[in-house]
Amino acid sequence: MSAFDTASETQTATVRGSTPLIVISSRTGNTLMLAHAICDAWPGSVLMKPEDLPEDLSPYNPVLLGFWCDRGMAPEDMQEAAKRFEGKRIGCFATMGGNPDDEKSKDWMRRTSEELVASGRGNTLVETFLCRGRIDPELFARMTAALGGTVSPEREARRQAAETHPDRLDLSRGVEIFRSVFGANW
Repeated sequence: MSAFDTASETQTATVRGSTPLIVISSRTGNTLMLAHAICDAWPGSVLMKPEDLPEDLSPYNPVLLGFWCDRGMAPEDMQEAAKRFEGKRIGCFATMGGNPDDEKSKDWMRRTSEELVASGRGNTLVETFLCRGRIDPELFARMTAALGGTVSPEREARRQAAETHPDRLDLSRGVEIFRSVFGANW
């Protein structure tokens, strides 16, 4: 092996595992909007849907998993994707129709993120971010029907509050949270 081959292998090893990856599952576009804001602010990052992940994930680290609240869990495509990561620093972000500052919402985000990260091998959960997002009208209609067809004033107020999110402040906070964790070089 020549000195050039050794230097080339060293450069490859240094670059390997250093591309930031953002994996996104979005039903209404809320989480996708947040993912684009983060990706746009993070030079060199790559944005992919779970079904587009390559076989070899070794070039990517850190990893951000972006998802929505699906029946109290992360959606199935994100659960399956998370199982594939090994030895990664992972951040999670999500959107939901409810109040992200509510203790139950914070607990959901913490538990869901920990479960996703633990479903792979040797990963570390670095940070989480949760913000409000518009509620899928089809889902809202199904939930309304399941609850007897009436919408309480409180439930309608929550739906209306979610309609304007994620907003510019949500996007900015999401970017800043991950910038503070992963450094100023992004």
